[in-house]
Formats: sequence, structure tokens, C-alpha cells
Amino acid sequence: MTTSVSETHIFVGHDLIRQAHARIRPFVRETGVERAPLLESGDGAVWLKLELQQVTGSFKVRGALNAMSAVAEGPSDRARRVVASSAGNHALGIAFGSQVSGVPATVFVPDTVDPSRRRALEGYPVELKIVPGGYGGAEAAALSAAREPSVRFISPYNDPLVIAGQGTVGLELLQQVPDIDAVIIAVGGGGLLAGIGSYVRAMRPDAEIIAVSPARSAVMCDRLAGRTVPCLGNVQTLSDSTAGDIQEGSITVDLCRALIDRWVVLAEEEIVAAMKYLFYEHRLVAEGAGALAVGAYLRERDGLKDRNCALVVCGGNIEPERFLGVIGRG
Repeated sequence: MTTSVSETHIFVGHDLIRQAHARIRPFVRETGVERAPLLESGDGAVWLKLELQQVTGSFKVRGALNAMSAVAEGPSDRARRVVASSAGNHALGIAFGSQVSGVPATVFVPDTVDPSRRRALEGYPVELKIVPGGYGGAEAAALSAAREPSVRFISPYNDPLVIAGQGTVGLELLQQVPDIDAVIIAVGGGGLLAGIGSYVRAMRPDAEIIAVSPARSAVMCDRLAGRTVPCLGNVQTLSDSTAGDIQEGSITVDLCRALIDRWVVLAEEEIVAAMKYLFYEHRLVAEGAGALAVGAYLRERDGLKDRNCALVVCGGNIEPERFLGVIGRG
């Protein structure tokens, strides 16, 4: 029997993730889990995995640092400079990784990048390029810059080392809450779900993996369903960190196809409700993407109330004025 690429990653991915955990552990936080009793209505428990408390405000630093460290540890005749594209959070991870590893980096972000992420990036010793055309424009510019043999492009999702780094969220989660029955994960390019899902599926095969995206940019969901995905420019959604196109041939497509048990696609008002819940009940400032898992649980809670669920609150980088405008709605 032949084994597909996605199956190989699922069944050996937990070893790659353990290696990533050992590599990045000295530099990142083991983020906490917090019980969410007000979401509970049955026999199950609900836990928030607080990646918005990570060193750069997002899980993205895990994968970026793992990939950057591999570049720093590589032979001297290999790539010694990194370029990356990002809606902001992966760029912050690359910038942090550059600071830690000493590998110089150039990051390309769209001109619509959240101002708080841009200000944070300006505080790091990296070359920052602001380009038009949404995330797609930033990715195209970064890929063009990476054509030189001495340069390594690190995708925010389409990279095994990045996926392994993101999978360390799942490793921590199962150490903190071993009896998880379901985990809800935001999906943009699919790197976070591919990493967490590979580890959870290997360690707890019966646990349900639930994916969630904003309706205004559910690109991975559309692709897996065989729907035509239009070329996306500046997508207007509160979940801007998960918005945009997926690189052709990305390894995350097959991984998501193999791992995801079901999808939840949220309207903007559902994202707002989730951000409000996290702020008013837990005093957490989550960006739109960071609140997606909570929004999905609010939608699906009747079917999940008797199960132990983990909701990955994946980021908290949002301009204060924008956040205040969101939670002040209604």
C-alpha cells in the first residue's frame, strides 16, 4: 500500500514537532490554558489555549523561529538570508527569529497591514517592505526577491518546518489538557491546523478537528470543496490574519483535506460576538482571527456541550482604536 505525502506528515509529524519544540522552547512562551465555564452547558469542559499571550502576540512566531533556526544551523554554503510575506503576524515571527538567530531578513507586508503590527515590525532589525495588492501582492513580491540562490523564502504556511513549529501548540495543549475530545482551529493558509492537527491526530486519533474561517475569505474551505476560488485582493474581514490566497501546490491543502473533520464558516457579526465574549468575560484582547475558534464554538455549542473542547485563541495583534470600535458595536 502506498502512503501519500499528507499521510506521511500526519504519522511522522509528531516527531518533527517534538524536534521543533526542543529547538524553540528557550525563546518562546508555553502559553496558558484557561477554563471558559460560561461557554459550558453540559458535561464537557471548554478550554482556551491562549496563543495571544505569545512573545509576538501570535502563534506565528513558533513556525517562523523553527524555520529561521534551521537556516542558522545549516551549512555555510546554503541560504544565509531570509525573505517572507505576511499579513503581519508571520512577519513579526520572522523578525523575532532574525533577532534570535542572527539571520538577516526582509519581510513583505501589504499596505493594509494592521497599524499595531507595522509599528511592532519597525522596532526589529529587519528590512520592511510595504507593498500594494493585499496579501497576494506581498507574497508575489517576496517570491520574486527569493529567486537569488543565497536567499530562502519562508512561507507562513507552505513549509514543513513552519508547520512543525505551529504543531508545538498541539504538543503543549495535550500536556496541559490530555483528555481533549475536540479542538477548534482557525484556518487561513492551513499551517496552524496542519501542525496542531497532525500532532493531535497522532496522539488522540478519536479527537475531532474542527476548522473555522471567515465567510469573506474561506479559501481553504472552498478549495477542499472543489469550489472555484477567485483571485483575492484586499479582503475586508475582521479576520485579516486568515485572509488571502493560498500558494499553488501548498502542502497544507492535502494535510487539511486529511485532517479536518468539519468546517465552520463565520459571518462578520459572529466574529464580533466572539471578540466581545473574550473581552468582557476573560479580559482578553483578541484580533479577529484569534476569536474565530470561540465564534465556532458559540455556533456549534449544542453539539459539543458534552465534550471536552479546546479553542485555540491564536492571536491578539489589533490596533486599539479598531478593537474598541468592534467591541463597542451594538
